[in-house]
Amino acid sequence: MKYFAAIQLPPRGISLSLRQIIGLNIGLLLGHVLFTIFADLLFRHSLAGPFWPIWPAAGVTAYGLLVWGPRVIPGLWIAAWLGGYLFTHLHADVATWFACSEVLGAWLGRVLLRRFSPDWAGLQSIRQTIAYLLLFVAIPSLLTAVLTGAGGWLLTNAASVVSASIPHLILFWAMANAGAILNVTALLLILLHGNRLQRSTLDYRFLLLASAALTAIVLLFFMNYSTGNLAMGAVFLLILPFLWLLANYPAKLVYPLASLAYLLALLGTSMGYGPYEHSRMLYPETMAQIVGLLLESIGLIAAAMMYERSHATQALEIANRNLEQRVFSRSQDLQTRNRELQVRDAFLQSVTEVNRLFAAIETQELPRVLDRFCNILVERMRLAAAWIGVVDEQSGRIELAAKAGELAGPLSQLQLYCWPSDEIPQSPSGRAIMENRTLLFGANDPLFTPWQELIKKHRMGGSIYTPFSWADGRRGVIALYRYDDMVFPTAIIELLERLSEDLAAFLRQRQVVRQLEDARILQKTMLVSGDIALQARDASQMLQQICDALIQSGLFNAAFIIRPNTEGVFQALALAGHHVDWILKRRWTIHPEDIPDGQSLTSQAWRMREHRVIQDYLKVLGPHADWYQEAEEHQWRSAATFPIYHQQNCWAMLNVIGPRPDLFNSEIIEVLQQIALLVGHGLDEIHLKGELMDERLRQSHLARHDALTGLANRRGFTEFLHPAMTRARRNDRMLAVAMLDLDDFKPINDQFGHASGDLLLQAVAKRLQQGLRQSDYLARLGGDEFVLVWDNLQKPEQISPIMEKIREKLAAPYFLGDLPGIHVGISAGITFYPLSEYDDSDADLLLRKADHALYQSKQNKSRRDQFWCAFAESQKAEHLRIQTLLHEGKMVLQYQPVHDLRQERIVGVEALARLNSKAEAISPGEFLPFLEPEDQWRLTQLVLTQIAEDWQSWKKNGIDLWVSLNILPSFLTHSLALERLQKLLAACAVPPQSLILEILESEELRSLEFSAESIRSLQKQGYRIGLDDVGAGYASLLYLKELPVDEIKIDQAFVRNLGKNPNDLHFLRAMLDIGNSQGVEIIVEGVENQSILNVLRLMQAPMLQGYAVALPMWASDLPDWMARCPLFVPEPIARRFDLLQLYAQVIDHQKTISTLLINNPHWFVQLAPWDNAHCPIQQSLHHLKHMDLSEFAAAHHHYHEMLEELTQLLSSKPLIDLYPLQCQGEIVLQAISSAMRRYPDS
Repeated sequence: MKYFAAIQLPPRGISLSLRQIIGLNIGLLLGHVLFTIFADLLFRHSLAGPFWPIWPAAGVTAYGLLVWGPRVIPGLWIAAWLGGYLFTHLHADVATWFACSEVLGAWLGRVLLRRFSPDWAGLQSIRQTIAYLLLFVAIPSLLTAVLTGAGGWLLTNAASVVSASIPHLILFWAMANAGAILNVTALLLILLHGNRLQRSTLDYRFLLLASAALTAIVLLFFMNYSTGNLAMGAVFLLILPFLWLLANYPAKLVYPLASLAYLLALLGTSMGYGPYEHSRMLYPETMAQIVGLLLESIGLIAAAMMYERSHATQALEIANRNLEQRVFSRSQDLQTRNRELQVRDAFLQSVTEVNRLFAAIETQELPRVLDRFCNILVERMRLAAAWIGVVDEQSGRIELAAKAGELAGPLSQLQLYCWPSDEIPQSPSGRAIMENRTLLFGANDPLFTPWQELIKKHRMGGSIYTPFSWADGRRGVIALYRYDDMVFPTAIIELLERLSEDLAAFLRQRQVVRQLEDARILQKTMLVSGDIALQARDASQMLQQICDALIQSGLFNAAFIIRPNTEGVFQALALAGHHVDWILKRRWTIHPEDIPDGQSLTSQAWRMREHRVIQDYLKVLGPHADWYQEAEEHQWRSAATFPIYHQQNCWAMLNVIGPRPDLFNSEIIEVLQQIALLVGHGLDEIHLKGELMDERLRQSHLARHDALTGLANRRGFTEFLHPAMTRARRNDRMLAVAMLDLDDFKPINDQFGHASGDLLLQAVAKRLQQGLRQSDYLARLGGDEFVLVWDNLQKPEQISPIMEKIREKLAAPYFLGDLPGIHVGISAGITFYPLSEYDDSDADLLLRKADHALYQSKQNKSRRDQFWCAFAESQKAEHLRIQTLLHEGKMVLQYQPVHDLRQERIVGVEALARLNSKAEAISPGEFLPFLEPEDQWRLTQLVLTQIAEDWQSWKKNGIDLWVSLNILPSFLTHSLALERLQKLLAACAVPPQSLILEILESEELRSLEFSAESIRSLQKQGYRIGLDDVGAGYASLLYLKELPVDEIKIDQAFVRNLGKNPNDLHFLRAMLDIGNSQGVEIIVEGVENQSILNVLRLMQAPMLQGYAVALPMWASDLPDWMARCPLFVPEPIARRFDLLQLYAQVIDHQKTISTLLINNPHWFVQLAPWDNAHCPIQQSLHHLKHMDLSEFAAAHHHYHEMLEELTQLLSSKPLIDLYPLQCQGEIVLQAISSAMRRYPDS
């Protein structure tokens, strides 16, 4: 009986729009017409005239006015009028009256029901049922019938009513209208406004009962009876009330069945069948309607009574159950409160343990800490599960960062989302996150509908969720799940929110600690990168090591340096990390029109020339980006790129990729900027070192090669000869050294000029090169002297065809420009090595032997059969002659004064030994190769004896000079030789302080350690030790570094030809600086003219020796020369200044500026301006006005412009690149060299 016939009408005074009102009117009009058509189809042939069309449509009119009120009168009235006019074929005025009567009656029923039963809500109570039957059905139906009858009688004549009277019609119309309201209106109310919770499911019992009832109605009312059978009709009509008593079925099923039975009974009666067809008192139709309506009314009242009784019984039962529930609830509340207290205590203990956990996790990984956090809550509170989640802002999915409990595993398999989608609903945790508040859910909440199987299986009773924020800003949630026999305490929300605040604070603190640790690690990486940049020798190796260091820091999972090529496409210079090889597969460009490859982070940073950072790479890319899949797969979560500047230009980009979002804080960004800066400085340093190395190689090449011919010079030759001799000895082969000289070269120079002489030397060098094998060696020692080396010879006889081939090459005439053909003769001297198994000649001795053989060849030029002479052929005779002269005491000494520029006086002399034959004086270079070791000691003894005699003679004349003499290196290489030398020196009457022992630079000094000890031993006795001919031998700088000498003498080969090779001034400058830094006296020999003397004075050389100072002289001539020698006072600069001095002055000037820039840039700025007008070089140019020096002036002016720019740069930053300035300085010196070639006599 529940919800038997409850009606839910629209609220009174509901507001409807005009469109809605029009729609209602049209709908009701169509419904009215449809019911009229329905009645027409059923009763057109059974009820004629004024009977049939009224009652079905009247039910729609009553329904419309009851539910929607006067607003639908227009539609209802039009429908009623159309029904009477079109289907009943009434006159328009009659149809109008009938329509008004129908609407008025229905409106009256609405007013009465609303007035006397304002709370009417259906047919569930006796009061409401009677009110409906009386106020809405009976009275309005009677009024409608009366008005209809009156109108019909007034507007039509009596003839139109056949066999009928007005009272009978009024009764018929009243019953018909009542039947329409009771059946149609009630049916519409129940179907359209009945309680929606009412179940209306058909089952087989209802269908059987309904079928039986309808079958009985058909059998009863569609049969012919001989006489009236009212009793039978009444009995069968009792079936209708019986239908209402079907308490197990709702009104939505029963009421349509009753209306259908009523309709069948009326249809059969109107067709002349049924028990009422013989009624005489009333129309048979009227009789059927009266009985049907009466029985329906009785049934409705009875059903209402039964419903009220049932409802009262149910209310009593509910009250009893409520009482029992209150008692049970009170008991449950007490148990729940007890459990809440227990859970609260357990939660507080969990909070305490969690706080201890947070205070002691400095060395633990975060996932382990969070797992322990969840385990504590589960163990202490006996939870089914606890987990911590983080929101993926792209998809909205909640990922579990940590979990614990029995239910944690199954929960991790679920898809939890913050917001609902078409396929997946919103999760409870998602709602808490979206609403940003703590939410408590029961297991029966609708959001848990997809989880019911899981809930039942694991006895989950409820859950609570509280949102929080991770340290990086991502949204998170803490979720707790209880069992069904457990309750959360009432203060769980407040407690859990406090716990979430503690967790968020811990995560923030941990992030700060981690950021500090990341910065510390990266700073350590920066120091490593700095070491790499400082020590690097190769750019690609340095870049790779920098990337490797960044990966080894553990902060990044990828690091790479890329640079655009000429087409603007980035190319990888160095790669490190995991899965970075796919970078090479993409075509990243710097062009913004290339989409998407030109819109990358690196491309934008390159164009803007600034660093760029993406804290959440995947979020910025979006899932539709081309490389999103690769970035997600390789965990590229954050990215940064930094420009690398090389030579003040953006050169490449340093890219680093992080494995987590928000990795790049301000400290890390700053350190990465410093690393990019270090890489740029490293590249600049490598570039500068490369340039310096190239320059060093160039200078080394210049120092070892002849500038005129490009051949090796004396230094290059001597460096080649020593390993060549070692190879010959090791391979058991013979090596030949030939010294070659042009005959009568000086007359050609004098006749045709130095330029033609240079061309001749170049042509000779070219022909010699053409006549040699690739393994042979050719060098120019100076002037017109060449030296050739052949190795891998088996016997001396092999040299003859080689020399003949050279003669043929050089015999052809030389055509030099416009000059006629010139023929030049040649002479050569050859020596071989080794001449015997015991040949211990060194490179210097080998060269002297070849020179001696050359001398013999030139001496016998008129008598020789070939242009060359071998040393072995003349050795025996010459050796005998030299030994004879030596033992006969034919050794004489000449002395060449040494001038000290600092004191402007003569401070010493060098003893020069000669062997005096009848024909000539033989120099050391000619006789030393023929001396045996004992002969060498004899020579040294004679020299010391003569020096003592001459020195004492000078002393008597008031001349106090030191004397230098040469000793052989072999005297210092072993202890016996050193003792013998010390005995000879002790026998000499010259004080040790007045003797300087000059060691000839030779490979015999290779035992540096013992030689150094020997030198120190002699220095302790007061002797000064010098190193002679520095630069001409094997390892000048090595000897100078390892041997504790007091002075060095620079070989004259670097001085004599300064006019042709001004680059040698660099070597002189370097040697002077080294001497000053080592505290060693320096003597420059070979000062042959006034120009060179002026240059050396300008370069502040300490001491000079050469023809420009004095020629070698006998000891007896020295006092007179000293008495009349000039004081060497410098002449006025206008009389002596030339281009060579300008070259030297520029070298010193540039060196001073470079030193100032490197060691004290602050003073460089203070000494500004550095313009051309204040330069001392500019003043010197006034003395060279007769020369065209425009090229030099322009280069020198640009050099000073660069100095001015450096002054401004030093004001803003401390580090500058000096390489461009050094290059411009070289250009200035080249301009002077060019002028020297144009003015050779300057």
